[in-house]
Amino acid sequence: MNGRLRLGVLAAMVVATITMTVGGFAGAASSGGNILPAVGNSTPKTGGTLKIVGSGDVDHLDTCCAYYTTTYEILRMVSRELVSYNAGYTAADQGTPVPDIATYKVSPNGLTYTFTIKQGVQWDTPTGPRQVTSQDEANGIKRLCNPINGAPPITYWTGAIAGMKSYCTAFQALTVPTAPADQVTALKTFMSTHNISGISTPSSSTIVFTLTHPSSTFLNVMALPMSSPVPVEINNYVPASVTEEENFISDGPYTITSYTPNTSYALTKNPAWKASTDTIRHQYFNNVSITMGESATAVQQQLQTGAADMEWDTTVPTAQVPGLVASHNSGFAADFFGGITYLVFNMKSTTQGGALAKPAVRQALQYCVNKRHLVQVTGGPAINQPINQILPSAMSIGYKKINPYPSANSAGNPSKCKSMLAAAGYKHGLKLTLAYANNPPMPAQAVALQADMAKGGVTLKLNEQPTQGAYFDFLETPKTHANWDLAFGAWFPDWTGNGAATYFSPLFDGREYAAGSTNYGDYNDPTVNKYIDAAENTSSLKVAATNWAKADSYLMTKDPGWVPLLDQALPQYIGSNVEHAIYVPFIGGFDPTNLWLK
Repeated sequence: MNGRLRLGVLAAMVVATITMTVGGFAGAASSGGNILPAVGNSTPKTGGTLKIVGSGDVDHLDTCCAYYTTTYEILRMVSRELVSYNAGYTAADQGTPVPDIATYKVSPNGLTYTFTIKQGVQWDTPTGPRQVTSQDEANGIKRLCNPINGAPPITYWTGAIAGMKSYCTAFQALTVPTAPADQVTALKTFMSTHNISGISTPSSSTIVFTLTHPSSTFLNVMALPMSSPVPVEINNYVPASVTEEENFISDGPYTITSYTPNTSYALTKNPAWKASTDTIRHQYFNNVSITMGESATAVQQQLQTGAADMEWDTTVPTAQVPGLVASHNSGFAADFFGGITYLVFNMKSTTQGGALAKPAVRQALQYCVNKRHLVQVTGGPAINQPINQILPSAMSIGYKKINPYPSANSAGNPSKCKSMLAAAGYKHGLKLTLAYANNPPMPAQAVALQADMAKGGVTLKLNEQPTQGAYFDFLETPKTHANWDLAFGAWFPDWTGNGAATYFSPLFDGREYAAGSTNYGDYNDPTVNKYIDAAENTSSLKVAATNWAKADSYLMTKDPGWVPLLDQALPQYIGSNVEHAIYVPFIGGFDPTNLWLK
């Protein structure tokens, strides 16, 4: 699916046709099509238990490999990073990292980042509070490429930090024993005998990163929960194992007191946390209760009746969205923070003489899609908007609005699709296979696309995969590429604002293509690769923005890799007992450390 995978989210988006206008509620903070509850300005209140309910568990509580937004929600409470994001609705708050547990300075050439960890930032270790050190941060980075459970987007680090690629190559080649105790020993031995040349710890409070090139995104990478420090005590457990997660050590405002997988978490105030060291989070609640195993409908009922305060991994059932919007329900939220749905071309397709290898064919197919129809069958305009380029507007750095294939009301132009296909050598149209998952809303999207493309002379054969998980595994397996020509993709960015890299690098850089790649269609173009390198290998946001915009334009006009379809919001709900709820795109939901109970 993803940039950051969302457990239960797509499956919860039950298809419904909605015909409403998009806009913010009265009194709500609203930007563009965003619908957000009013934050309010009341005095913070302390005490009580924050009740969070949802369907499933996190992917991994261990920061080495935590990638669901669900996980980010709980990690916001129990884990801190060198830098992170403020809760707020300004572009700077949402996309610019600020000091968290450390201050920092960057060398004039952009190659050296020196972080100094604040005194008083502490772990709640079993033996009592202990200062977080630079060695803990180095330990966290070294664990990212462990061969048991590593960071999914590992190239964020190996592509930037000097010596990390060779370190990770060696670590991932390690022969892993079968017994857990032996695994722990093998990992500890490797990490204690191997270092990353681009990381040094001149003192217990100072860590220095040396990069292979200037970077416009390194601070964003360091703000990811995967870049968190990890106490050395955690090295005594297998990464991301249940035992390790049951012994989680917090440096955030809350600490985990009990955890039953797929059932519940209980959190309480962390006595080792000091508000004086944390300008980002607060400790307003006495306790936090997280309950799992509920359906999206049951979660919504509890939120609306006041039995719960926040949702975990579900979204508002789509069929309920029209009523909530029409009534201006104060708890409803829909934030367009960069989620997109797109139609990917299989660049290695041999169908009809390799038709999709021809840019002219891919340009023609842009006109065969009725995006307005797709909006209707995917939940309506409150949570979906047509998109005509790779980058959504949430990516403020690099976004430049374009619409190379305009049509009235975004409904496509079938006659133009036909004529362009004929000019490209396909006067009798095309017969292509569309892959999709048997999870809402994809079946409805597939049927709509099949009907609309037929009007442009394109016959679609449908290839349905049984589950969302099986579907993305199917797309990521090179040997299955002979079985599809077009496929739906869904993606959410790893950060907003300066997040163009989280689209172009994983989705279009063919130099990194391999089994498991999210560049599903095996797209590889030297011009796009040139723009990616120019944008990533600079510390200048202006230079990066220019090159991301060029990549976007090229990919839409000269050598299309997709048909962009929808800019998506995740419909969410906040309970009526909650005050000062701020939606934070980075965690894909409301920040539990900046709200309180009425």
